[in-house]
Amino acid sequence: MHMTSLRALHQSMIAIRSDVQQFQVNRGAASFDCLFSTRDDPFVLAMTSRGNAPKFFRFEVERGYLIKNYLGGMYGDLLAVLRVDGTTGQRLNPLVFLGQFNDALPTQATAQAKPKPSEIVRLRPDIVEERDKPYFDTWTRWDPQGNRRPSAENQHKTLLLLGRDALAFSRQMNASSRWSATDTEREWQDNAR
Repeated sequence: MHMTSLRALHQSMIAIRSDVQQFQVNRGAASFDCLFSTRDDPFVLAMTSRGNAPKFFRFEVERGYLIKNYLGGMYGDLLAVLRVDGTTGQRLNPLVFLGQFNDALPTQATAQAKPKPSEIVRLRPDIVEERDKPYFDTWTRWDPQGNRRPSAENQHKTLLLLGRDALAFSRQMNASSRWSATDTEREWQDNAR
């Protein structure tokens, strides 16, 4: 499915220099907290249903803003969240669902819609490294001549939560991002000097 709204949103994100946007989408009785990230390759549209038993759905957004209309293992959970089958007798048609979802997506990015790292962790259960520590604390610098380096998992978390500039800093300075369970109110640039 060609997601024209994601294309427009991405163009708007570029204009305000944002690489991630958070928004809410309602689809019938269902409501989703969504996150569109261009930090991933391919881009990712993450959706978490709201309610007592939230379900997470992750869609890869391929070149041309395409999302495959095959839902695979997500089909049953999405069907349950949407309450389509059994209450209306209608089957869940992935192409129709994605088309309707595309129509409900925002097309304008805002600075206020750029989430904090802790919010990204909440909306992305697929970020598994130290999920209990969603707040940036500091950088741990490793000896450039030594054999210690930031782990691949740490660099992935750095990219997804802090962005490409933080990842570039991590690589340039041979530094791992360190995370906290409590809000430190620190930004990664604070002690990047």
